[in-house]
This record gives sequence, structure tokens and C-alpha cells, in this order.
Amino acid sequence: MEIKRQKPVVETYHFDMRNPEQEAETKLNVGFAPLKPQENYPEENTVLGARLQFEVVFPEFIISGAIGQINHIVNRKITGPNDLSKVEADELVEPLFEMLQRLTYEVTEIVTDQPGIKLNFNNQENED
Repeated sequence: MEIKRQKPVVETYHFDMRNPEQEAETKLNVGFAPLKPQENYPEENTVLGARLQFEVVFPEFIISGAIGQINHIVNRKITGPNDLSKVEADELVEPLFEMLQRLTYEVTEIVTDQPGIKLNFNNQENED
């Protein structure tokens, strides 16, 4: 699958101190949506939006927000998420997870005045 990507856009990113009395759990939600192309866009291509909504819970704080990206899929029509294999979906959202990892490392490094927290989404676990 040939992908031409636009820059990822950080829609929101929140760092909030956690109230230990409130229950919270990590949630990651990935979505895809075909977007209406501009006039004269090649019919054989697809404009596909990818979006990551996240809430990652740590003992002392929670990070949450959303990151999106517009992708141009060359020579392939995609009408919905079922048209993508898991490998293709993972490839499309990889830059979004990379952005989340980078933001989280930098913000936690600044806030804690220690090395930042590295997120590892391969195992769905966090590492210090």
C-alpha cells in the first residue's frame, strides 16, 4: 500500500494530575474515515483520515487527547475500516503513536525533572 501522508496534527494533549480516589483506566481508540477529496483528485486514490484518541493512566497523572493525520492512499479505493487489514491499519496509525510517545516523553521529562517516560505500545504496557 502506497501512502502519501500529511503532517500529523495534535488536536488536543492534556497532562492532568490524577485524583487517586477516582477510578481510571488506559483507553486507546483508533479510527479511520474516508474523506471527500477535492475536485480533480485521482479517482483511483483515496483520502483517508486516521485518528488516535487516548487516555493513558499513570499512578500520579493522566495524559489524554487526540492526534489525527490525513493520508492519501495511491491506486486503491477504501470505503471504510473493513477494507484495511490489521497490518495496513497499524501502518497508517504508526506516526500517530510515535507522536504520542514523543510528546509524552518530552512533557514528563519537563514536569518531573527526570528522564521522560517511554511508552511502549507493542505490548500495551508502559515502561519507566
